[in-house]
Amino acid sequence: MTKKKWMTGISTLLLMVVIVIGVIWISGSSSGKATTTEDFEEETSKRDVKKEGKIQVGISNESLEESEDEESKNKEEKSRNKKAEEEKKESAVENKKPSKEVKDEEKEKETAETKTPESKKEDKPTAPTTKVIDPVTKYVDVSSLNVRSGPGTDYKVITSVTDGQSVTITEISSTWGKVKVNGKTGWLSRNYLSDKKPVVAKKEEKQEVPKQTPVEETPTPKNDADKLTTVSGNNQLILVTTDSYGSTSATIQTFEKDGSGKWNRVMNTSGFLGKNGFGKQKEGDGKTPIGKYSIGTAFGQNGNPGTKLPWRDITSDDVWVDDSDSALYNTWQSKSKTQGQWKSAENMTHRLYTYGFVINYNTQRTPGKGSAIFFHTGSSYTLGCVATSQSNVISILKWLDPAKNPVIIMTPSQNLSNY
Repeated sequence: MTKKKWMTGISTLLLMVVIVIGVIWISGSSSGKATTTEDFEEETSKRDVKKEGKIQVGISNESLEESEDEESKNKEEKSRNKKAEEEKKESAVENKKPSKEVKDEEKEKETAETKTPESKKEDKPTAPTTKVIDPVTKYVDVSSLNVRSGPGTDYKVITSVTDGQSVTITEISSTWGKVKVNGKTGWLSRNYLSDKKPVVAKKEEKQEVPKQTPVEETPTPKNDADKLTTVSGNNQLILVTTDSYGSTSATIQTFEKDGSGKWNRVMNTSGFLGKNGFGKQKEGDGKTPIGKYSIGTAFGQNGNPGTKLPWRDITSDDVWVDDSDSALYNTWQSKSKTQGQWKSAENMTHRLYTYGFVINYNTQRTPGKGSAIFFHTGSSYTLGCVATSQSNVISILKWLDPAKNPVIIMTPSQNLSNY
């Protein structure tokens, strides 16, 4: 502590001496030469050292630290001043830029600031450029080539072309060409086209098997009435058939239609035809007519057995005129009232006419075509009528109903399809 005080005292004394010497030096200098305090102190220090020799002066750590801090501050201040001057120079250079450049830069900055990242993403490439050319014919060189709605694979397929097919290009875009095929205009890749028509290998032609039209199976007829096609308006049917035209033996069947329209057989029995079979052509040929006929008046010699048909009792005065030259040809007449109007007539009191009904044949009464065709009782061939047993005739008379529009068909079996 004593040493420190001692050193401080010496320092103070030395400083005072330096000040006094400095004042004397400034005032007494004749040359006007100015010296800095630092030079003066340096000279004084040198003189003192010379005079006093080597004087051990202890300078405190505190003084040295203060001196170093001040020197550091000075350097920092110089550095800041230098930096400020450089920034001024740069600012001056910047201000000398042309106004147009400044405006362009400002515009670019504004654009960059207003343009959001999303809008940048939405920027789309410009549409492909196309060029119209003189029509050029090319040929497809692949098995199948898509034709699209635009020049690129991003466009949808609208049709296609096949190997060897010719196309005419009228416009191009990069590797794409505009064509019109199959009635549609589109674009296809020109990479798969050639200038020459390629040789297309012929495919083995498959022999087309002709399509067979399915044949509708006709239901198997359950009975002879199901084979007929002309009886849809009839609900009762008498069917007289033979195996041949010349046969005198016949099969007699009766049918009635039920509520569902199906024919149900009521009777199946035997009977007889004219002595010369089927195919009556003229009066007295002994043949039974072929055809479909309506049913007329029922008759008998022993009263009505219970039929719904119009009924007529036979008397000794009744005749059926068979004179082709008579105006009464093929009609039922009174003998006494029509005497002299015909030359020949058949008596209705014939033993085979015990029961029967009229078959309406030759109702137009065409001369010579035939007359007096009846369905009556009998056990053998006839002169042209149809005959069966009396019991069968009565049963049929009772069954027949005019309201059901009954008909009789007489034909060889092979001709059933005609009716």
